[in-house]
Amino acid sequence: MDYNNIENLKKQLEKLQHARERVRHSVDAALRNGEEIYSDVSKWLTDVDRITELATKTLCESEEEASTRSSNAACLNLQQRHQISREAKKMAGDIAELLKNGKFDRVAHHPPSQNMAPEQNEDYITLGSRMSVMKRIMEALGDANIKKIGVSGLAGVGKSTLMEEICRQVKEKRLFDEVALAKVTDSPNLSRIREEIAEMLNLQFNSNETEIGRANRLRTRLKKDNEILVILDDIWKQLDLNAIGIPSRGCKLLLTSRDQRVLASHMGTEKNIELDILGEEEAWTLFEKMAGVSFKDDPDLQNEAIKVAKECAGLPIALVTVSRALKDHKSLRIWKDALVQLRRPPSEHDTEIWSPVYSCIELSYKHLVGKEVKSLFLLCAQQGYVISYRDLLRYSFGLRLFHGIDTLEEASNRLEKLVSNLQDSCLLIQSPHSSNEFYMHDVVRHVATMIASNDHNMFVMRGNGGQTAWPYVDALKKCEALSIRGAHHIHKYPNKIECPKLRYFHVQSPYLKPPSSTSFQGMDKLEDIFFQGMDKLEVLSLKNIQLSSLLPLTNLQTLCLDRCTLGDIHWIGKLKTLVILSLARSDISNLPREIESLTRLQLLDLSYCFRLRVIPPNVLSSLVDLEELYMRKIKVEWEVEGPSNEGKNASLAELKKLSHLTTLEIDILNANNLPANLFSEKLERYKICIGDTWPWETLFKEEAFSIMLKLKLNMSFQLDFGIKMLLKRTEYLYLDESNSSKSVLYELHREDFQQLKHLHIQNNGNIKHIPELRTPDVAFPILEVFFLKNMFSLEEICQGKLPLLSFKNLKVLVVENCEKLRFIFSSSIARGLSLLEELNITRCNNMGAIFVKEEEDGIEDQGDTMLFGRLQTLVLKYLPKLVGFLSTKDSFMADCRETNSEGNHDLQLPLLHHDQVSLPSLQTLCMEGLPKIKHVWSCGQEPKTVFTGLEQLKILEITNCGVEEIVAVEGGEVVAIRTFEFPRVSTLELRNLKRLKWFYKAVHVSKWPMVKKLKIERCEEVEIFASGVVSFEETIKERQSEMSIKQPLFLVDELSFPSLETLEIQHCCSLEIIFGKLEGRMHSFPSLKTLLISHCEGLFHVFPTAILMRSLTYLRITDCCSLEIIFGKLEGQNGKEPQVLISPASGTEESGATTHFASTLSFPSLKMLDIWKMDKLEIIWQDQVAATSFPNIQELKIFCCKKLLHVFHSNLHTTTTTLIHSLTNLDISYCSSLETIFGNMEGQNGKEPQVLMAPSSGTEESVAREDGTARHIEFPILTRLSLIALPKLKWIFEGVHTNLESWPSLKELSLGKCGEQVNKMIWASKFASSSSSQENQLQTCIQQPMFVVEKGTFPNLEHLLLVFRRITIRPSRFSDFPDPSFLLTRLPNLLKLNVYDSVWEEIFPYELVDREIRLRRLTLCRLRMLTHLWKEDSTQPCQLFHNLQYLDVSRCGKLKNLVPSSVSLRNLTGLEISHCHGLINLLTSSTAKTLVQLQRMTVIDCKRITEIVAMEDGEANVAITFNKLTRLTLDGLPNLTHFCSGPYSFGFPSLDEVIVRCCLEMKTFSHGVLSTPKLTAIYDDNRWSSKLNLHWKDDLNTTTRCLWEESNQYDTRLLFRERVENFEKDEDHP
Repeated sequence: MDYNNIENLKKQLEKLQHARERVRHSVDAALRNGEEIYSDVSKWLTDVDRITELATKTLCESEEEASTRSSNAACLNLQQRHQISREAKKMAGDIAELLKNGKFDRVAHHPPSQNMAPEQNEDYITLGSRMSVMKRIMEALGDANIKKIGVSGLAGVGKSTLMEEICRQVKEKRLFDEVALAKVTDSPNLSRIREEIAEMLNLQFNSNETEIGRANRLRTRLKKDNEILVILDDIWKQLDLNAIGIPSRGCKLLLTSRDQRVLASHMGTEKNIELDILGEEEAWTLFEKMAGVSFKDDPDLQNEAIKVAKECAGLPIALVTVSRALKDHKSLRIWKDALVQLRRPPSEHDTEIWSPVYSCIELSYKHLVGKEVKSLFLLCAQQGYVISYRDLLRYSFGLRLFHGIDTLEEASNRLEKLVSNLQDSCLLIQSPHSSNEFYMHDVVRHVATMIASNDHNMFVMRGNGGQTAWPYVDALKKCEALSIRGAHHIHKYPNKIECPKLRYFHVQSPYLKPPSSTSFQGMDKLEDIFFQGMDKLEVLSLKNIQLSSLLPLTNLQTLCLDRCTLGDIHWIGKLKTLVILSLARSDISNLPREIESLTRLQLLDLSYCFRLRVIPPNVLSSLVDLEELYMRKIKVEWEVEGPSNEGKNASLAELKKLSHLTTLEIDILNANNLPANLFSEKLERYKICIGDTWPWETLFKEEAFSIMLKLKLNMSFQLDFGIKMLLKRTEYLYLDESNSSKSVLYELHREDFQQLKHLHIQNNGNIKHIPELRTPDVAFPILEVFFLKNMFSLEEICQGKLPLLSFKNLKVLVVENCEKLRFIFSSSIARGLSLLEELNITRCNNMGAIFVKEEEDGIEDQGDTMLFGRLQTLVLKYLPKLVGFLSTKDSFMADCRETNSEGNHDLQLPLLHHDQVSLPSLQTLCMEGLPKIKHVWSCGQEPKTVFTGLEQLKILEITNCGVEEIVAVEGGEVVAIRTFEFPRVSTLELRNLKRLKWFYKAVHVSKWPMVKKLKIERCEEVEIFASGVVSFEETIKERQSEMSIKQPLFLVDELSFPSLETLEIQHCCSLEIIFGKLEGRMHSFPSLKTLLISHCEGLFHVFPTAILMRSLTYLRITDCCSLEIIFGKLEGQNGKEPQVLISPASGTEESGATTHFASTLSFPSLKMLDIWKMDKLEIIWQDQVAATSFPNIQELKIFCCKKLLHVFHSNLHTTTTTLIHSLTNLDISYCSSLETIFGNMEGQNGKEPQVLMAPSSGTEESVAREDGTARHIEFPILTRLSLIALPKLKWIFEGVHTNLESWPSLKELSLGKCGEQVNKMIWASKFASSSSSQENQLQTCIQQPMFVVEKGTFPNLEHLLLVFRRITIRPSRFSDFPDPSFLLTRLPNLLKLNVYDSVWEEIFPYELVDREIRLRRLTLCRLRMLTHLWKEDSTQPCQLFHNLQYLDVSRCGKLKNLVPSSVSLRNLTGLEISHCHGLINLLTSSTAKTLVQLQRMTVIDCKRITEIVAMEDGEANVAITFNKLTRLTLDGLPNLTHFCSGPYSFGFPSLDEVIVRCCLEMKTFSHGVLSTPKLTAIYDDNRWSSKLNLHWKDDLNTTTRCLWEESNQYDTRLLFRERVENFEKDEDHP
């Protein structure tokens, strides 16, 4: 061995280790700096590690060889030593080469930004609304025609987070070659923005480059191609892109801003997308994630957290900030404190919750340009949730916010501009309901309130959970604006408040005020002293306030008293400085003459003052500066214009003197009061209604218009210049021409309607066509809404051919009850209706088509599809001659002629032909009363064309049409298709379609992925609701060879109805099967929760096959007279061969014979099962049904099933056990054959006893032992049991001596009409033990008690209803019935007892006197032997009635007195007594005194009663007060003379309703002092009709006397005699 080679290797290896350390150190430093390692460096390090490992191994081998060198073996292994030396030499050379190559200048480089997809922002969560916006942005990015895209939104809505996510996804998916993202901010630094973009594009600038040079280099870089995306986030104002270096063409730009105007106007974006706040569900998702707290285990904490999240109102920055501030906190107090902070923001905003949110929105406020818009923003914060444009104008004008503005017209123009600025800044949001209403985001309002409070001394108090405490005295002294909302919840400030600087004061109470507390004095009632010291007040707005008077406020500009209770307001004339006065919706009846002194008034609003009848003459004409006058919905009888107007009311001619009037809203009920040329051209805005009876529903449509005219003129009225001028300029025209001989339209020309946007014409019997459409000019160029109603002679809307641009802006077209109209428009006009959104045609008896092809159009445009691209709603109702949506005139005219002559012509046309009409935006299609429409859609040889344009359809309703199938194949050829889908339909209703057989005749798979509700009603030809499709090719083959297949309404697979929740099938008389061949499709209805089937007389199968209804919770089947079994199949009819059904899916024969169910029939979620009126029903479920099929049934109701013998069949043993566990409500009634609830509980062949699982112990125990003794059975959660009218019922568990002696959860028990034998043995005080003989096991059901009532049997029973059979039986026969004492002592928690037809003689035996009875409600009816409720044997007070709240006793003829005088009824609130002819009086005075809670007393048809309260011996000067009695009814009491005959004093402080009928001897109510402060009338009905007659004169006694006198003047006694005779026939009469 050459040891020099070994030594050389050692030295080289040592050098290599040093070199590796140097390189490794550099690599580690580069990695820490985020740099990427050069690949040759990484390879060098790998090679070093590999050769180091080999060299180390070689050196180890050489050392081992040296240690064994003296041995013989080592001496002999010369070859091995030589090999080691050679390897060492080679490795030393390799290491030398590595050392030579390992001298690196740089080991790493900065990575290119485009290769680094950033991590997802932790604040970003994938939410549906954000995904929708993201999709729209991505679509715009992919559009080559769009270069600039703008995204706007409120501060903190998540724009920056969304941009970061878009940047990440674009890089990850490589949608662009390069992406750059830069923040602009409110103080843009162009150099910094340029540097950020360049860095992300790996563009490096030289340090000595100028700004212009750098911009040019960046511009050159961005111009290379279009595959660069530049995102500029948070732009506040116009940004000079050229100065940055961003070219006008080349890259694609995505810009964000809080101000939509900045993007669209200043930055020139071509596509603008708004990012909205989050919905409630998404907001909670984000909040819960950021909070980091699990709320599931703490419901209280979760409820509080939900409230906190709601206060954030969907604003992401608020949700994230608040949730992080509360992160990991589980203290309920901390969460409640956070809720208070959010609802009542602190004056200082430096809290953990508010600081970030405040700063974000305050920045938007500071960037508003100008004092005016900032002041308007703070004024908006003083308003409620809905901000009215009208209120803003009146308040801002009164506060003189606008510099240099003197008129309301100028102020309105300025306000519109400022509101637009706030909207563009996302600080104010347009209401979706009205163009004149806005709202502020809740968080923005809170911040604005804080800014107003801190910086401008403007305060807001809110009684609906907000700030309710008054500001401190020092703050009030500085206060400039104060707004109080929810005033009834805010304590009235004591005396007056000192607000010497107050300029704006608003107080509002809710329109419907809750009952006020006597101890709480709210701000909803104000006196004049309250306003002392408000000398600088300029705007006072009170809404829903009761105002007594108002002190002179010398600086007041605006006074709004909307909806106020005012009384006398003559003081208003002293407010000389007023320029705006609103009394809208107040209660004034006379306008005070003092208003004529308000000569500076520029606006007067009297709208909706429904009581206003008088406006004195010359008051209006004196208001010479008036610009705006509002008098809608007032009923003033205007005087007719004359030479001297001295009437009590003003004349409309006074309006001519108002030379500055620009806005007028007025209703003039009588057109004859209209003076000539009343209206001038100076009117800029007007809403004028001439004529009476205008429908209220139009008011909401009118709000969007500022120029409106409604005319309902009489036959003699002539249009003057003023009316014609209004007609020419109006935007909204409503013409009711029921009293006109000539239409207003004849007076005008087509050019007169150039401004018209809404046209409504109704009630004209003369017009054959719209007269305005006679000339060849463009008709209604900007009309958006067109209504035609009750135009009885109208034959055509257009006469002749119109220019193609006519009706081009039409959005809504409604035609109703135009009997002679045959079509709407020609196809040439129809093709121009590109903006049409709603089409509603109703009750047009001669309508043959909606649109007709013109002759030349039919030739030239053959096959050309008519597109209605925006049509969303199509409603066609009661059009008996309609043959199609689009047709030729000849076709439907010929059809009409042939129909008239032959009566049965049938064109077999579809409503919507696939080649003729396209409705891509259609969302709602409603068809009703279209007998000639046989199909809705048609399809050609490629049937999928039927779905083109139906992707948006959500509601499909077809009612009472001649439809035979919904979709038909053109030419009648059945073409098979694989799928048939309406992707967005959520509601599908098919009603009264007597010819409908199927949805589509050809084989298909029907898919309705979004349908939640499906209703099928009176479709008399439908035989099968739904059936499955097996093999498509096999089905086609079978269908072609077998033509007798029964076609289902729907052919389905497991994905056909994934969202269906409610299925309702009614009155389908041919329906035989609900669910057909569904094997293998057990999940066809995975979401079905409710199934309702009724009146299907032919139905004999409901669930005949294997099916899984995993979500079904409620099943109701009623009035299906052929149905014999619900779950399963029976043998063939009449015991013959089983019925043969041809499977609609496969064409194979399916036997109707009994099949066995393993576990294929499953309803795991079924909780409620209702079965009503099933005449042939014998079995509910088949014997073989497994227990697991119905594991959760909780409520079972069976009513009127005459053939049903058992509810649960004999072999349903395990199901019986399951039901015992799950049942909470069992209600069975009127089943005349029912013998047992649970079938034979003995084992098969009558040998083995049936085994049940005892719920209480969890172990198995025998219900019936061989020795005949019974074991314990328990229904652990049954809360309600009702067994009514079951005459043959013998058992609960058949054949078993069942000791059901524990019902631990039962709260309500109803038993009655179950046969004499069962009635007799329905209860037992103990269970009769049987002997060991076999005979005792076979005792009849008469010897078996239904219930064994011992203490603890019904520990929680609260309501007991007992109805005995109404038969005459001697009392002794009822000795086995439980007496009341027996029940009340064993039912300690009984609260409600109803007893009918019992022979009890008393309710509370004397032995119960010391017991505490909890009974709250007692109803006794037809207890023929009852003589008293409690027989008094002692003078000691009785406690039995102390808890009773309601007592109803009727038809108890032997009852002599209700309760003895010692009884207290201190908690009784309701007392009703009727048909108890043994009573002479109702109560003693002692008991009457205890009725302190009584609210209602009714005494009806008691023949012998003479007084209600009887006087007791020795009593004098007795005062009785019924504090809470509100209603007293005395009806049919022929011998009643007084309420009380004694000289007692009676007080009725709450009584406001008294009904006295047929009390013919009652001359005086009572003889003593009588107080009824709230009573203003007595109601009587002498004619026994439903209408009550009102009587009142002076007081109750006087009115009673008048009633008695009136009753003797009429034939009331004769009328009443029949009623008395009926009393004599009453079977309860003793």
